[in-house]
Amino acid sequence: MKKTFAFLSAALISAASLPIQAQEYMFTYSKLYSQMKKNADEGHDDVKVGFFFLNANTKQLCNIEKAWMEKEEHYEKLDVSPYKELLVPLDSHLKQANPLVFVQTPMDERCDFSMVVMSKKPFKGEVTYDEVSVLLPQMQVILEDLGGSFASWFTPDVEGVTLEFPEQLNDTVSFSNGTEKKIVNGKVQITLDEIGVDGTMRLPAETSRVLPYLPKADK
Repeated sequence: MKKTFAFLSAALISAASLPIQAQEYMFTYSKLYSQMKKNADEGHDDVKVGFFFLNANTKQLCNIEKAWMEKEEHYEKLDVSPYKELLVPLDSHLKQANPLVFVQTPMDERCDFSMVVMSKKPFKGEVTYDEVSVLLPQMQVILEDLGGSFASWFTPDVEGVTLEFPEQLNDTVSFSNGTEKKIVNGKVQITLDEIGVDGTMRLPAETSRVLPYLPKADK
């Protein structure tokens, strides 16, 4: 099962992209659209598919210096979020036109395309058990949808969230039951059991990404 999930994970985070130069990557819009369209489906209003670039050596998010779409004489600049997410519009007309999407990252970094399932809104301050628990089934649905017809057989259960913070923060998350958990290099994994029903957790800073935590995927 580990090998099967490893294959599935690779399918979820990879896309057909070839570096034109060390810092420039090219995609077809239709390839991104096939993944983004999950964001328009009902049943997961709080989570989405997000696009990023990940440093192959450090595993930190790469800066996106420039991103745009073009087709013949048409050109449109793409936005990038403060947390380095490539923001691509979901548009059926663009799917039909199928422009090329170009992304430029720093020349001195090897950056791999990364597609993730994440919350639409960041967490900050005091976060309740219910705010976390509502995300988990929605994340599960998108992961299984992205994996195809038989993904529900092999995708491990989402049992919590991976919180990521900017600037590789080193700090702690405090729980209402009196316990704490360390944030190391900007990341910490939290299960629902650690928060506890009717419990809360307090964060030292706003998250940059809230991703699913699948502990059984590592076993």
